[in-house]
Amino acid sequence: MKRNGKHKSMAQIYKRGSTWTARITKRVNHELVQTSKGGFKTKVEARLWATEQEALMLKGVDIANDPTFVQFFDEWYHTFKEKSVTSSTKKRYITHGRIISEYFQNAKLKDIKRTDYQRFLNWFGESHAPGTVHKLDTMVRDCVSSAIADGLISMDFTAKTIIVGDDSRTRHVEYLNLDEIKRLISLCYDNRQPRYTSPYMIITAIYTGMRLGEISALNWSDIDYSSKQISITKSWNQDRREMSQPKTESSIRTVPVNSWLLELINELKMNDCDFVFGNPLTGFPPTSQAINQALRRFLKQDNMEKRDFHFHSLRHSHVAFLLNNGVDIYAISQRLGHANIAITLKVYAYLLDDQKQKEDDKIITSLDILNK
Repeated sequence: MKRNGKHKSMAQIYKRGSTWTARITKRVNHELVQTSKGGFKTKVEARLWATEQEALMLKGVDIANDPTFVQFFDEWYHTFKEKSVTSSTKKRYITHGRIISEYFQNAKLKDIKRTDYQRFLNWFGESHAPGTVHKLDTMVRDCVSSAIADGLISMDFTAKTIIVGDDSRTRHVEYLNLDEIKRLISLCYDNRQPRYTSPYMIITAIYTGMRLGEISALNWSDIDYSSKQISITKSWNQDRREMSQPKTESSIRTVPVNSWLLELINELKMNDCDFVFGNPLTGFPPTSQAINQALRRFLKQDNMEKRDFHFHSLRHSHVAFLLNNGVDIYAISQRLGHANIAITLKVYAYLLDDQKQKEDDKIITSLDILNK
């Protein structure tokens, strides 16, 4: 027990029917708080549990507060996350909360062990790609860290657990080769009309690698014609019509562009909208559904069969084009707004694999010089 007089505890062990029960009584600021657990087969087991609880109290764990994992995750999300994340991230938290509820049900937060959590990851990984499991694990780790900070548990049950998953479910976003990129740009350019801004947005994505929300959020003040740069400082959700911060802090950046793209975008000033890609009737950029419909229409028109291709695939196509032209991966990472190069390497590992043979050939050619 603590000797400062503020926290005192005592344990009572007694028998109920054929099993034993342990009750911990704690005095906190002159008030008695009790927690108990029954069902022990022997008195020794009950005493051991009581001793463990008293040890937790000495570490500052609030043993009287005993929520289920599901309850704590839900409360943690609403308190610390709901007001500070984007709408798409909110959906992910809610989905992950349902997954946790399905597996752990009424399990108490304090009762979950590392083996329990690893079994949970194994279970979820059987039907999901490793990347999906990683996203869930990241949220759980953040939640558990808060539980420890709140004094509800003393040990991190996510520590040294392993991410697993079904590799066959990992789906790489399709991207366009150089010929396909040129054909798509040509289609968008030839069919452009300033009052319909989707073709302009498609071309902008190809030339900049910007995300859809970043392109949609652009105002005319974000475009610097003299320095030929586009500033990215915000993100627009077209479907909810709400502005937010970019995906990450590192997403705030400037992207150098060429004169041809700037001249093309300049045609949209005739729409007289605050948004660069705003529709002259509504003032807002088109919805993601409308843009993707336009993209699929152009691809189909030129017989480019890309079943899983969507607007974000243009970002991947931008990266593929830069890699094919020998642009340094660090420069690409900065252009994309990634926090560090490790993220770029991970996200675009499959593209880098495609370049490996070319690089190997360059290495051999370089080594041949040594023999001459």
